[in-house]
Amino acid sequence: MAPVILSIRDVAKSFGSLRALDGVSLDVEERKVVILIGPNGSGKTTLINVISGLYKPDAGKILFQKKDATGLPPFKLYDMGLARTFQIPALFWKLTVLENLLVAQKGNPGESFFKSLKISGLRSWSDFFRPWRDTASGWKMVRGRAQVTSQNRESPRRKTIIRVKNSFKFFESFVRVTVSPWRDFFTPAWQENEMQTAAKAARILRLLGLSRVWDQPTYLLSGGQMKLVEIGRALMSDAKLLLLDEPVSGVNPTLAHEIFSRLLTLRDELGLTFFIVEHRLDVALQYVDQMFVMALGKVIASGLPKEVVKDKRVIEAYLGG
Repeated sequence: MAPVILSIRDVAKSFGSLRALDGVSLDVEERKVVILIGPNGSGKTTLINVISGLYKPDAGKILFQKKDATGLPPFKLYDMGLARTFQIPALFWKLTVLENLLVAQKGNPGESFFKSLKISGLRSWSDFFRPWRDTASGWKMVRGRAQVTSQNRESPRRKTIIRVKNSFKFFESFVRVTVSPWRDFFTPAWQENEMQTAAKAARILRLLGLSRVWDQPTYLLSGGQMKLVEIGRALMSDAKLLLLDEPVSGVNPTLAHEIFSRLLTLRDELGLTFFIVEHRLDVALQYVDQMFVMALGKVIASGLPKEVVKDKRVIEAYLGG
């Protein structure tokens, strides 16, 4: 049996007199594609919202990677490695596909003034000595110094003014020629981070099959591609568990199968776990490892998909008898 990454114990949530979750308990194993199904109003979305921190449970406990995550806000869960997507993608519509992924990277040094000044490494020593090897730079300094000392046929007062002026020019030239290359000698932390983030985003785009549209604004994409971009943005957070709310809703069958195939690739290559709410069982059942069924705020069945869909309680509650 695989280790459990998400454990839910006796979680309850009410909205006034409506008990949306009535003592829900389930375990999600690592590196599995798990699906949660049930009729409308069974409490599926409420459970996802409680797990992801949008709602606080009235009772019960949620453990994520054996740590208590009950009632934590979404940003703390995000830092812990839990991310989610929504039924209707919430993207930055005017940004490109690549930019949508880049903004989701955690811990960018450019977000802090002091961290942006941090030096992460040094370049080659040849760069450090480049100002002294650069003939053109050397001649600039020589000419600047010559201007300081050239005072032909000028009055004493005029000579003093020219000497001061040329001295400032020489100092400016010296700083520009020498300090600027030395500044380039150091590698800012934000620059290294940007390079690593871009490489990471490129890999995720490749895994999601979005490399061809990396530079397109997201509003030009199809519905299925938008859902993939949102999954990619969640992956940029280095999440270990992704909660997906109807990832193939409104998507044509061909692309729906492609999305689930991509999820299997991500599971295998990145070691991810997916907890999915989905109605389209004709597509999803071919790809999932484990299934939970909810009805009236409770989990009524769980196990392998082929076995669960034959359960009489599932047939009565979800498939209509």
